[in-house]
Amino acid sequence: MKRLSDAVLDAVVLPGKVVGWLVLPLIASVLLTVFAAKMGWNAIWRWEDALPVLGNGITVNTLADLQWYIFAIIAVLGGVYALRDGQHVSVDVFVAGLPQRARLCLTLFGDIVFLLPFCVIIVWYGWKFAATSFASGEGSTYGGLMDRWLIKAMIPAGFALLGIAALARVAQTLRVLFSPASNQGPAENHD
Repeated sequence: MKRLSDAVLDAVVLPGKVVGWLVLPLIASVLLTVFAAKMGWNAIWRWEDALPVLGNGITVNTLADLQWYIFAIIAVLGGVYALRDGQHVSVDVFVAGLPQRARLCLTLFGDIVFLLPFCVIIVWYGWKFAATSFASGEGSTYGGLMDRWLIKAMIPAGFALLGIAALARVAQTLRVLFSPASNQGPAENHD
C-alpha cells in the first residue's frame, strides 16, 4: 500500500516538477516586456497567418498574458508538489503541541472533509468553465494570447491531480494510523 501511494504521489507531482522550469521563460518574458516598454515598442513580432495561442504576432500584451499563463500553471501544478512534500499552507500553529496520532486524525479529517470535496467542486465547475471558453473561442480582447481555454483547462487538470494526491495522502494517513509499528506521518520524509 505504501509503495502504491508513493508511486501515485510521484506520478502526480511530475507535472509540477516539469513546469517549475517555466520560471526561466517567465523571467525572460518579464525582461522582454520591460525592455519593449522602455523602447516604446508594442508589436515585437508580427506574421500573416494566425498561430494557435499567439494569434498574428507577439506584442507587449502577448507577453503580459504569457506571464500570467505561466504563473498560473506553476501555481496550480506546483500546489500538488507542495502538498506531497508537506510545504503547503497548513494550520501547524494549532496542531504543534498535539501528539502525532491527533495530528494524523486532523490531517485525515481536513483531507476528507475539506480538500477532497473542494477538489471535486473545482474540477466539476472548472471543466465547464474551460469547455465554455473553448466553445466560444475565447481569447484576449486587447491583443494578448488567444485560446484562453488552454489556461482555463489547467484549473480542473491541476485540481484533479491535487485530488489524486489527496486520496494518496488519505491512504498513507490511514496506513500510519492503523499501523502501530510505523511512527512517521504521510507528509514526512519525502525526497
